Order: sequence, then structure tokens, then C-alpha cells
Amino acid sequence: MKKILSFFCMLIACTNMAVGQVTISTSDLIGTKWQLTETDDTRSKPFYEFALKSALWHCSDGTTFSYPYYLSASIPTAFDFTKVGKRTKGCYYTKYNSKMDCFYCYAIKSFNKSTGKMVIKRVYPTDIIGLTDTFTFVMMKK
Repeated sequence: MKKILSFFCMLIACTNMAVGQVTISTSDLIGTKWQLTETDDTRSKPFYEFALKSALWHCSDGTTFSYPYYLSASIPTAFDFTKVGKRTKGCYYTKYNSKMDCFYCYAIKSFNKSTGKMVIKRVYPTDIIGLTDTFTFVMMKK
């Protein structure tokens, strides 16, 4: 029985490492701007600007989109609007796209505010064709 229990504990630990279980808090994001590194646009790269209730996506063409978001400890099965604007901690970043009436969930693979680097991996939905599933951001200087 101990061997079976040990095996399952090791399996869970390996699964968490493979997905990337770095826990951050909303206070790590609020007031910061993160620029996407995977882009061909050399003029002005797109970036996220985080507030308590929304992540503002600033596009290279000057347009801005607002996405309600929250952090959670597990992958949600639906977007929970009651969690938006709450100061929380989590290893998953979940945002809602009102134009598409859908949500996206990303595992936080790495986060280092002092060196200004964040890597997220999309874990839901997984069937979007043509888009990368891992995104690297660098913090923009204030």
C-alpha cells in the first residue's frame, strides 16, 4: 500500500512540474506591464497591463482590449466572474474574452518579478490551431 501511495504522490509531483505550477499573487501583477516576446512586429510589441479587475491587452496597432481575469489553484471548468477583482494567489491565470464568449486558462510556468520574466502555457482550450501554446513576457520598465 505504501508503494502505491508513494507512486501516486510522485506521479502528482511530476505532473505538476510538467505543467508548471508556479504560484503568484495578484499583487505581483497589479500595476505592471508585460511585453510579449514572440512577435515579428519590431515597431512596438504588444503587451499586457494589469489592474485588479482586468488585464489590458495593448496591440501593436494601438487598439486595446480589456479582459477580466483571476488567478486560481486549479484549472477551472468555467469562468467564475465572482473571482474577478479578488486579491488571490494561484498557479493558473484565467481570462475571459467577451467578444468570443469564452475563457482561456494558462499555467504559470515561470515568474520572476525581479528579473522581469514570465512564461505561461495555455492549458485550456487546447484545440486552437495556428497559435503557440507557450508565451514569454518581459516586464516593461516604468
